[in-house]
Amino acid sequence: MGELQSALDALGADDLHGLTDGQTLDRTAALVAARNRLDAELTRTVRHGELTQAAERDGLKAMRSWLIGHARLAPAEASRIVRSGRALEHFPVLATGFADGAVTAAQVDVVATAVGASERARAAEQGVDLAPFDEA
Repeated sequence: MGELQSALDALGADDLHGLTDGQTLDRTAALVAARNRLDAELTRTVRHGELTQAAERDGLKAMRSWLIGHARLAPAEASRIVRSGRALEHFPVLATGFADGAVTAAQVDVVATAVGASERARAAEQGVDLAPFDEA
């Protein structure tokens, strides 16, 4: 994690006034992709914590509670991350796009909200393949 902190420190030290318009736009696009990748990694890690019940180490029953209490995230944001992690297990193409930085956390949340746990369970019961939805 120290490398990540160093990279962020280096970015923060860059003199933006020396950038051309093109360099500014390229930097912005790269930062958006990096943010998406970081959001994806956070979501993946939180899902792992949920599956392994890591929050119990700190006396909590859920990762949502841990994110609110220890990471000081807003309840809605904590819920979004947990919901997205659960949904991504069923949408590998979307998960790959998120991990690659091409998909935003907000876009993942749209899918996670639209195709929630109950919808995924109903699809499984009825033999509906979600792969075409994942591809779209």
